[in-house]
Amino acid sequence: MSEHWNADVVIVGGGPTGSYLGWKLAQAGSDVLILETLPLEKVGAHIEVIHLDQVRFDEFEIPHPLPPERMHLVPANKVWSVDKSGYFEVRYPFYVVNMPAFVQRLHGYARESGGRVVGGAQVKEVIMEDGYCRGVRGTFNQQPFEARARIVVDASGLISAVRTKLPNDFGVENCPVPAEQTFYCTLELRDEIPAGYPVDNNSYLGSPGYWNKSYGEGAVLGIIAPASVNNAWTALTQWRQATFGEPGKLVAKRAGCSPYRRSPNSYVGNGFIGVGDCVYQNKAFSGEGITSGFTACKIASEVMVKALKRGDVSREGLWEYNVRYFHGQGAKFAGVMMFLFPVNGLPNHEIDYLNRHNIIFCQDDYEYMNLNYELNLPAERWAAICEQLSTGIKEGMFSENSLQLMNALYQKACQVSAHYRAYPVNPSGIEAWSKVTREYWGY
Repeated sequence: MSEHWNADVVIVGGGPTGSYLGWKLAQAGSDVLILETLPLEKVGAHIEVIHLDQVRFDEFEIPHPLPPERMHLVPANKVWSVDKSGYFEVRYPFYVVNMPAFVQRLHGYARESGGRVVGGAQVKEVIMEDGYCRGVRGTFNQQPFEARARIVVDASGLISAVRTKLPNDFGVENCPVPAEQTFYCTLELRDEIPAGYPVDNNSYLGSPGYWNKSYGEGAVLGIIAPASVNNAWTALTQWRQATFGEPGKLVAKRAGCSPYRRSPNSYVGNGFIGVGDCVYQNKAFSGEGITSGFTACKIASEVMVKALKRGDVSREGLWEYNVRYFHGQGAKFAGVMMFLFPVNGLPNHEIDYLNRHNIIFCQDDYEYMNLNYELNLPAERWAAICEQLSTGIKEGMFSENSLQLMNALYQKACQVSAHYRAYPVNPSGIEAWSKVTREYWGY
C-alpha cells in the first residue's frame, strides 16, 4: 500500500541542516515534513563525533548540549608549526558532540513544534508540474510513497537527492560534485592512549591531519584529502604512522565527505530551495558544514515563511534567499576559497615563515576566521604583509614566485568577494552575473 503525504514544505534530508530548518519552519507555523533515507537513530553515525563552535548555539537559538550528547568543552585549539617544535593556541571554544544524539535532539524540537520526521524514505524522483517542483516520490518501508508540497527543500548533503534530478532548464545547476572537488574526511577513534601523546584539540601546519578529543580520554585522529575515500584512508595512515606511530587502541573507523567547489549560482527555483552541503555552503577554510548550513537555514526559513504567506513560491518569490546569502556568508566564503587553499600549498618552510611573522597562519588570524568566516586582510594590512614578504625574499626565507602568487590570489579574492556582494537582486541579472562567476572559477 503506497503512502501519500502533503505539506507546506517537504525537506529531503534529516541530518543537522534539514532538521534545524524543519524546526524553524514549524516554529513559524508551517506544516513541515522531513524525509530521511536512514533510520532516524542512525543519522550521523557515519561520523559519530563532531566538533561544533560553542558561540553558534546562541547565534542559532539552540540549547547548548549536555552530557551524554556533550562529551567535552575544549577551550582552545593548538596549531603546531610544520616542524612541531612549537604551537600557538586558537582561543575559540568547541563542544565535542555525539552527532547522532545531536541530530535526534533536533528531530525532537521539530516534532514538538508540529513538524513530522520520517525515516527510511528514499527519494527516487522529483515531481515537476507546470515548471514547478511539486514534490518527490520514492520508497518507504519497501512501498512507494509520494510527498507533495508548496516548497521542496534539498537538505540531503553531498548526494543532492533533489537538486541533481531537477531539469536542465530549471535555473539551478544540477551537476553532481566531481571527485576532484570532493574532500573526504577519514577518522580513527582511539582509546587507552599512553602518556606522552597530545591531549585536547591539535592541528598541524603543512598537514591536513588533526588530533582531537573524543569519548572520555580518547582521541579522534583525522585527515581531509581529495579525490576518493581510499586516498584519504591512505593519507591518514601515512600521516599517523609518520607522526604518532600506533597510539593506543583503535576503537572505530569513520568516514564522511564534503564539497570543495564554488556554490551553484542560484539556490532557488519554482517551488524549490537548496541548503547545506547540497549547494556547497560548507566552510571554505575547514570543510565543516553544519553551522554554516544553519546560517543559510535561518535566511531560508524567513524567506519561505513570507513566500508561503504571500502565496508566491516562484523563483522570484524565493529569490531573496539567494540575495541575502550571497551578499553575506557566500561572499566571505568565495574570497577565502579563492585565496587560502592555494596558499596552503606553499612549501613548508614558507608556511613556517608566515607563521613566525604572524601572517595568516597565526593565532589572531585563525580566531578571526573562525568567528567571522573571512580573512582579516584589509588593504593596509596586505600592503604591510607584502613589505614583510619582500624582506623575507631578501633574507632567502621566502620566494619571489610565492609572493607574486599570494598577491595575485589576494587581488582575485577581493574581486570575487565584491562580485558576490553584487549578486543580482532579481533573476533578470543572473545570466550576466553567472558568466562572470564562471570566468573567475573556470567552471
